[in-house]
Amino acid sequence: MNAPRHLTLRERIYEEIVRLIVSGELPSGVSIDEKALTEKLQVSRTPFREAIGTLEKEGLIEIKPYRGFFVRSFSRKEIDDLYELRKTLECFAIELAVPRMSNRDVDGLERVLDEAVAALRAGDMKTYGIRDREFHETIAERSENASLIETLSRLALQIQVCRTIANESRDLAQRAARERDDILKALRARDVAAASSLMRAHISDVQQAVLSRFPKEEGGR
Repeated sequence: MNAPRHLTLRERIYEEIVRLIVSGELPSGVSIDEKALTEKLQVSRTPFREAIGTLEKEGLIEIKPYRGFFVRSFSRKEIDDLYELRKTLECFAIELAVPRMSNRDVDGLERVLDEAVAALRAGDMKTYGIRDREFHETIAERSENASLIETLSRLALQIQVCRTIANESRDLAQRAARERDDILKALRARDVAAASSLMRAHISDVQQAVLSRFPKEEGGR
């Protein structure tokens, strides 16, 4: 087996900033205090700004000239557009993945779902979110479509931030667990049409839950 790759300093800074954003410690729209954060992380400005540049490309950070760095805010329309794209991509992924899945693959997804439900029952929304992401990422990987996997990966962080908003609703999380259980049944039956339909319904449910937390924009959706 290959030894695990050690992260570079820039990668470690990147991962810590992502953690702060996803956890809500750096909430949407907030200005990032570069001096305070570099001191907290005990790093210099150069690798810090390299990590910030990567996060800007991935849509999590906004760099405003003469004003600094800000955690990106999502408008209602941007969130709606993101979830519409997610539905198309993830339904395509599951349609490709189902014929390629072995019983072992499905068993692995079942274990992920079991851990997600256990986290829900314990009120551990952080672990639930991790397992939820793992479920979707595993399906994408089983599609064996490199371009699709790469595209979903680029969207993953933005989706994760939106999902964190939705996961504040325990009722939604419980419904989502039941929906994914139905998806699992469709996977065991190798029912491509049912799996795709259930995935679309699941993402639509999360989409509406997230949008319900944002006021409607004038002339928009």
